[in-house]
Amino acid sequence: MKNIGRILLLWSLVIAFNSHSAPAQLLTTSQTHEDLSYLKRKLDLLHPGMGHYTPHARMEQIYDSLYNGLTSPMNYLTFFRHVSPLVNALKDGHTNINHRRAWAGKSARFIPFYIRQVGNRYFISHNASADTSLRRGTELLSINGRTVADLHRELMDADRTGSDGDNLTGRRQWSMVQFADYYAAWFGSADSAKITYRLPSQLFDDTPTRTKTLRCPTLTGFRAVMNRRYHQEADHRANLSVQIIDTLSRTAVLRVSSFMGLKKNDPFQVAYNRRLKRAFREIRKQNVQHLVVDMQGNGGGMVLNSARLLRYWMPKPFTIMQHEEMKRAARAELTTRWNPFSALNFNLHYRTDKASGGFASRSSHRQFRPHKRMAFRGNLYFLMNGASFSATTSVLAKTLDAGLGTYVGEASGSAYWGDFAGYFKTVTLPNSKIQVRIPLKKLYHAVSPDRANGFTVEPDFAVSRSYTDLLNNRDYVLDYALRLICDGIVVRPGNSTPGGELHIHPLVPRQTIAANE
Repeated sequence: MKNIGRILLLWSLVIAFNSHSAPAQLLTTSQTHEDLSYLKRKLDLLHPGMGHYTPHARMEQIYDSLYNGLTSPMNYLTFFRHVSPLVNALKDGHTNINHRRAWAGKSARFIPFYIRQVGNRYFISHNASADTSLRRGTELLSINGRTVADLHRELMDADRTGSDGDNLTGRRQWSMVQFADYYAAWFGSADSAKITYRLPSQLFDDTPTRTKTLRCPTLTGFRAVMNRRYHQEADHRANLSVQIIDTLSRTAVLRVSSFMGLKKNDPFQVAYNRRLKRAFREIRKQNVQHLVVDMQGNGGGMVLNSARLLRYWMPKPFTIMQHEEMKRAARAELTTRWNPFSALNFNLHYRTDKASGGFASRSSHRQFRPHKRMAFRGNLYFLMNGASFSATTSVLAKTLDAGLGTYVGEASGSAYWGDFAGYFKTVTLPNSKIQVRIPLKKLYHAVSPDRANGFTVEPDFAVSRSYTDLLNNRDYVLDYALRLICDGIVVRPGNSTPGGELHIHPLVPRQTIAANE
């Protein structure tokens, strides 16, 4: 199982939802009005993306509609659902809404499955319930009276975390991979779940569907069962690890799972840089000519680390960002009165920006020089999906802009042009205590719009999961990339072409390919 060690990562490490952990909170009409207006005021003051994807007039309409809809007292969870559309209307994957801390509880219970989509159908890939007859490949039709397809659509709309603009891949990926978390966050904890399903042996006959009620496990129970049943399937690859796949074709896979620092107290990212050097030293030693860079599920991290990775294949000196800006009110969030050096530091790094009316970075044009001795000049193949977000999309966009790489999988979660990130402010609504994370900077990638292949970075080969892939727990995106290498197919070749026959693939309209075709 991919990333089994990060079970329920997106939500449960912060909030283990439990409707029984605290008494139901009833908010008065004046309290809900105060909370909603407080959130709108903070978004207007701080968020650099107000009006970017959704016009200001439309944002005002949404706010007025939500505000006028608060006509009577409302319980906490209902208000959480009521206020979410205002945050989602921003269409910004770095802005998210989280439950109040008092909502957490160790006795929270979760839907006991990992679910995966194949076409328009949904199947159990990993089962944490007590019923072991629900094997991998069991089709899951409904949960508590609602079809899984309908639930998936609602959860995709309920939370846009990790997905910019109208891009669907990030929302689809996260709401599926973290289905149990999203379900608990939106509907609350449930002691049991009533499901309808078909076993793998019944998928292609007229056998009636089955119905069963299952007890939902706690987070601790969920993890324990998953580790016991599927430990051998865990992805044990370390970040920045290199795996030599084929010495004959000189093919290797570089796993880049994150751009976050490897150590907590490492402001200059020495550990990350050291491990990166070790990886490319091995790539050079093995004379690798086809490098598969696996960035599936990489949600981003530090821009510095993404730039350091790019130094190993970019042909010329480069900058990551063309421009960085923030609103005027953001300055108060980055400076403190008790520390005069914070104001000095801010003035050293930012200047007044007349165009935006706020501040712009003085260092956004920082140049990075490519490596020479350990530079990789062979063919690059990038594995990506909707969860390839933020700094990961920065790497993909810069590489695409340089005319390098063959992109396999599905569209990344972030926009080619840039995103809203950098620094963040978490605001807590005064009465409900709902928390909203607001990015403070607008970051423009230093890329040419003419070289974009879509709103996000789109794949040259869009690959989807087949039922056989599901049954075999196969990394179908990697398999497809290796087939391309075997067939000598590359879209944008590296600066030095390896020996043997090479087929430059024409840029034709993309088609979704089932991996086992």
